[in-house]
Amino acid sequence: MKRIPSIIYASLFCLSLLIPYSFATTDGKNEITIIIPESVMARFINDVLPIKIPKGKKFSGDIWVRSVDKLELEIDKVSFRANIYGEGIKYTGKIGNLSTSLSLGSIDTSLNCDASIRYDREKRILYVRPRITERRHGDKALLRLLAELIDKEYPLEIQRLTPLVTSFGDKSVTIDMDISNVYAVQNRLLIGVIPRVKSKNE
Repeated sequence: MKRIPSIIYASLFCLSLLIPYSFATTDGKNEITIIIPESVMARFINDVLPIKIPKGKKFSGDIWVRSVDKLELEIDKVSFRANIYGEGIKYTGKIGNLSTSLSLGSIDTSLNCDASIRYDREKRILYVRPRITERRHGDKALLRLLAELIDKEYPLEIQRLTPLVTSFGDKSVTIDMDISNVYAVQNRLLIGVIPRVKSKNE
């Protein structure tokens, strides 16, 4: 399972409060909603790339996502174009009912994809499931194999946000922040955060 360091989310939290068009609001349940614009998400994703795609047992070689562009956020869905490259790629398995072994060698291609997202608050895991939407007339066998490789749910573990500690007069104040939800709407990613404040005399 891939882990997302808490410092990244702490940075996102602080950054989103400072970016124009990003803002936080509080509802009746004391939940803060952080709104991150589509363009900021695109920059963040590309900052952490490239990443290696887990291969599974049927594939050998290394396949990487080099960059992502044309990112669009919709309701609980992310659309994007992924630029993928790989070396020494070999597939051993079935295509239809036929057992086969294919040596693909090196690949360097771009694929249009959609990805659904869902957040499990109890486990603090964001599940992302990409799906290739490419409908080219080119190498259909390659597209089919890449679809088998990519079309699965990837769990991204979200570590707890680092508590904020500050002082007011003679009191030390600690603010714990629990991510309650992560979801997408039109052109924005929303992160729900429930703050819990503790104070004590210094």
